[in-house]
Amino acid sequence: MDTFFTLIYSMNRIKIPLLHLAIALFMALLPAFAQSQVADKAKHSEVAEIIKKEYNAKNYKVVYNLLDKDFQKQMNEKELSDFFKFNVYDYYGDIIKLSYVNFKNPFYTYLADLSKGKLDLVFSCNTEGKITGMQWLPHKETAPVSKINNTYLSDNAKKTFWDLKIDSIVKNYMLNADNCGLSIAMVNNGETIYYNYGQTKRGNNELPDNKTIYEIGSVSKTFTGILLGQAINDKKLNLNDDIRKYLPGDYKNLSYNNKPIEIIHLVNHTSRIPRVPMDIAQQKDYDQKNPYKNYNKEMVFNYLKTIRIDTIPGTKNEYSNLGMALLGIILEKVYDKSYEALMSEYICGPLNMPNTKLKLSDVELKKFATGYDNYGEEATHWDLGDLAAAGGVRSTTSDMVNYVKANIEETNAAIKLSHSPTFNDGRNNTALAWQLMITKKGNEMIWHNGGTFGFVSFCGFIKSKKCGVVVLSNSGNSVDYIALGILKLLQ
Repeated sequence: MDTFFTLIYSMNRIKIPLLHLAIALFMALLPAFAQSQVADKAKHSEVAEIIKKEYNAKNYKVVYNLLDKDFQKQMNEKELSDFFKFNVYDYYGDIIKLSYVNFKNPFYTYLADLSKGKLDLVFSCNTEGKITGMQWLPHKETAPVSKINNTYLSDNAKKTFWDLKIDSIVKNYMLNADNCGLSIAMVNNGETIYYNYGQTKRGNNELPDNKTIYEIGSVSKTFTGILLGQAINDKKLNLNDDIRKYLPGDYKNLSYNNKPIEIIHLVNHTSRIPRVPMDIAQQKDYDQKNPYKNYNKEMVFNYLKTIRIDTIPGTKNEYSNLGMALLGIILEKVYDKSYEALMSEYICGPLNMPNTKLKLSDVELKKFATGYDNYGEEATHWDLGDLAAAGGVRSTTSDMVNYVKANIEETNAAIKLSHSPTFNDGRNNTALAWQLMITKKGNEMIWHNGGTFGFVSFCGFIKSKKCGVVVLSNSGNSVDYIALGILKLLQ
């Protein structure tokens, strides 16, 4: 299965705004499938040596040509070259040696010994030797190379067919001690089964349950898509409206050859608006660990005046968190209500999702899991403020089960509309935020995943089979392969 990873910029010292650490964190909100056909260690070692050789020779174009087509859609050649030159080479120099460290599906990690320091090169290749995802991370000398968690909590009785199948899929994830907790909800012909693993906070020996609250990251975008469907049905706006109709001031720059950005382009990621704003660090009280808390609407509007659209909107798919956040702001404007109020009125209230919110009460905070990054270190809970429509929702598996069932049933007109395809370039098929794909068995799967710095999520369903799954984790490592494995069985 194709991946949709992108390069994560995570350097200690950053020179140009595009490559700021904050962007690394927000990029975790990108949808990404775990690679089902990952190349073996020998192929990765071969590619690693090519990266080393061409990096040292400053032939960054050669490295760019190693990226697969999906990766190249997320980053152009200049961005990659600037990243290597300004953020790696200028600070760390030549790569002296690359040494294999470990494998965490789908990524291989290599220790890069450079002339001025050490970094971890983490990347994944497909069987054709094309790079599907890449990270350059600060090397932590004290971090164990490999940690095995031989015992972990679980409410899985390991008795029924599904008990045993789910446990076999989850086992490797929980054996990795960098991962903390996991909650699964499976829907099969109207029946719901829950499974929980690990802990809500490392060391507290408290097993998560279906009321444990997680950050769901970019799965939030599907809420935004449904709210857009509601706004269309309420005749508050139209998919083909010029977005400038809803923005304060003059934005002559938000068009290309007199073709404006339309509402539909925001929801299917063809607007050409950058993934994230480059001035993120200029917000009040900026905190790298909680990088979007104070990035407000005014900053969004001001930043939009600085961008230049590079091609006709609606023709190229490039994932944009900022574009989806802007759609949320527009929805607030046309309804004159906050995003959370719209969620409550049109989604959470009708679907009986009482614990799905942006802001939690003191009582709810006690059920909020502690998040951990992909190294197993504690992460700060994220507050996305005015960018919440892109990834600020918190929820539980008990709430998300109701969400999945409502999407399978499609009795709600806005939900049904949100499943309508709006863009297909042969590789990317997008509805109103939802991602669409045909499985190997010929069934349409509707899905989205997400992640913040300390949480990952997956929500997907197959209407024709009346089945679906939600997987929520308070860890930074992908759960895509778990969700996809379950959906494969459910078909």
